[in-house]
Amino acid sequence: CIRVASQAQRLPLMECVCFRHHGNRRLFVLLLLAVAIGRFPVLFTPPTLQTRRCVARRATETAQATIDSMDPVAVAGATGRTGQIVVKELLRRGAPQVIALVRNRSKADEVLVADDRISIVDWDPTDTQATSAACDQAEVAIWCAEGDAGLSTLGSAFAAKGDRDGRPRIVMCSSAAVTRPSWSEAKKQRFQGVADIPIVRLNPNNILGAKVAAEDVIRRCGVAYAVVRPTGLNDKWPSGRPILSQGDFAVGRISRSDLASLLVSLIHTPEATGKTFEAVAVAAYPKPLSYGPALARLQKDEMGPFVGFKKLARRIFRGERPGEDATYGLLQQLLPGEAQESAGLAMGQTYEQYDKGQEGRLGPRGEEKVPASITG
Repeated sequence: CIRVASQAQRLPLMECVCFRHHGNRRLFVLLLLAVAIGRFPVLFTPPTLQTRRCVARRATETAQATIDSMDPVAVAGATGRTGQIVVKELLRRGAPQVIALVRNRSKADEVLVADDRISIVDWDPTDTQATSAACDQAEVAIWCAEGDAGLSTLGSAFAAKGDRDGRPRIVMCSSAAVTRPSWSEAKKQRFQGVADIPIVRLNPNNILGAKVAAEDVIRRCGVAYAVVRPTGLNDKWPSGRPILSQGDFAVGRISRSDLASLLVSLIHTPEATGKTFEAVAVAAYPKPLSYGPALARLQKDEMGPFVGFKKLARRIFRGERPGEDATYGLLQQLLPGEAQESAGLAMGQTYEQYDKGQEGRLGPRGEEKVPASITG
């Protein structure tokens, strides 16, 4: 005989229920579970769903806080094509001060918009004291500069400012495809759609290797950071929603305006801190209120002296990451054009030109006239 308190009916007495059959015992357990779920639903909500709800709620609050207040922001590489749009986006969102770190004052005067909130600083990346002084009033920085000159100095200056409620101190604009030249031949063959694209196949002046080196610099600075790896920058690409992923499988397009919007959003997004991820835009989709929920699902960067050993051990004992094929397959479906043959492109050739059998601006595949330098 099993005694159960009828809490659902709030009776003061205990009811005695006798169960003689196995089916009745099952029914009794189900009834107890139903009562428990009704009284304590949080305990029975799937953890992932609880996390998702929490992240979504915090994302909404963060987005509102972004609207209500903006910190002074330093922009390295403010005169570049991406940097100029980042400056405009910060001003549009109400940044009280934008500190433009530039190496060419005359160019800055020419290309930056006229606004009293912009402070143009002649920046010598090798001067530690000058860098610290220039960034003294800034709470966060967005790195749009080429190479890594001055990056360590800038990172150290912002690391000294301490924690920023878990949000990044530096948001870095890098590039997709930076790890692919170092992939094994087996992996390159397995994922030809991303490993045999023009920028990876030609890699002029080891531009991808330089960007990897810059990423490593910011990770070693001890500053709270986020590294964004955009796919091909194309200002003719319609505005859309940046899709964030990891594994360096993203190929496609994103406009500089969408990239700038993403970079500025991340300075208020704690879920981005300590993470490296790619961004490709789906045209005509609205941007999310916050990137927090998407970023919460991504992994933080692994740090420390044994990272290489850990990766090797995982590869030996577990093989390739189980999600790589799925991620690769999904992102390949987002390619522009009809043929969606990224590995068949020549450098300087658009997906639309490929579909029509037209030659790109740098010549046929394998015979491209590669420019001396490529800048963002």
